[in-house]
Amino acid sequence: MKLKNRLFIVLVLIGATVFGQGENLKKITVVESNNPILNYNYEKLPLKDSINTLEFKELKGYVLSRTTIKSKNEPELFFELMKWVSNQWKHDGWHAAPDSLNSLGILKSAHDDGQQYRCVEYGGVLNDILNSFGYVARTVGLKHKDADYGGAGMGHVATEVWSNKLNKWIFLDPQFGIYAQKDNVPLNIFEIYQIKKVGNFEKIEFIEVKTNKASKDYGTGFLTNYLGYIDINQNYRNKSYSLALKMEGERDFLTFQAFPRPKVLYTSNFEDVYFSINQTMVLFDYNEDEITRTEEEFGKLDIKTVEDFNDNMAIFAAKPNFILSFDNNMPWFKNYIVKLNNSVIEEQNKKYCVNLKKGMNTLTILAVNQNGIEGVPTVIKLKYE
Repeated sequence: MKLKNRLFIVLVLIGATVFGQGENLKKITVVESNNPILNYNYEKLPLKDSINTLEFKELKGYVLSRTTIKSKNEPELFFELMKWVSNQWKHDGWHAAPDSLNSLGILKSAHDDGQQYRCVEYGGVLNDILNSFGYVARTVGLKHKDADYGGAGMGHVATEVWSNKLNKWIFLDPQFGIYAQKDNVPLNIFEIYQIKKVGNFEKIEFIEVKTNKASKDYGTGFLTNYLGYIDINQNYRNKSYSLALKMEGERDFLTFQAFPRPKVLYTSNFEDVYFSINQTMVLFDYNEDEITRTEEEFGKLDIKTVEDFNDNMAIFAAKPNFILSFDNNMPWFKNYIVKLNNSVIEEQNKKYCVNLKKGMNTLTILAVNQNGIEGVPTVIKLKYE
């Protein structure tokens, strides 16, 4: 065989070897992910350390003894509970419940003694009932932009509840039994304000849960008066205060209807008030055997150039043998649910070990609280091929 032909055959074989190694190189690729960077603002909410307290158990039991809850899914469950609360007494804007009464005490006084209360009590009772069912809720103070010296009737109190299904807060007004929606998606107060700001307020439906029909008067006749500020209660490092988000209101003020308004902090950043919760962050690590294997395989090679490295990458490339670790921002956290391609991965020796199959893989992780309520799923799609 001529030297020229032999040289051609050698070059072809070298090319085939390099190309073959390229074919054998299996890559780990993240195709899609909603893996969150967590915030921990939920720690500032004035929540009880546990939802399995005697107070919450008695409150939930009392509610269930007096009504039949048809839905177990949110947000329909939220609307049912709001409907029940809105029917428990008639509104009296001048009658405050004594500090000695908790939400169960307020309900019993309404049922046994015919007591009537303000929007404040409607919001607080619904808040506590939602908590007792395992959902994170908060009372929200809504204020006119001139709430400091605008006269009487400058504020309103309602409730917002975190929806794991929708991954956001939802506004509920238990005094009127009303929630807001646009395009059949429930809204929170800040979303209502934003929609009004761009001139699309008429596209919002304010649904009365008693009739399941849109209210004609609530939006323009009532709620638009209270889109100046929204405030929530916070408790952090032994300091209790209100955090007020500026919306149509632009001023910081230290009075409310001319009365003292103590311990208020103002913000223009909506994320300070509308933070996410019940999410799970996922960290990927490799098991020790896989890390050792890659190092040993690489050590066997005589790598001197970039071309050498690239041509031999398939030999030492990482295989998807992972150890997963998590963190969450879920109040009342209990445990995680981990699934790979719809199969449950059990914790072993305090570790979650996952080995990807060839092709597409879907990893789903979520946190679960003490009442068995599942949080927002983190879904990560990975390809190994």
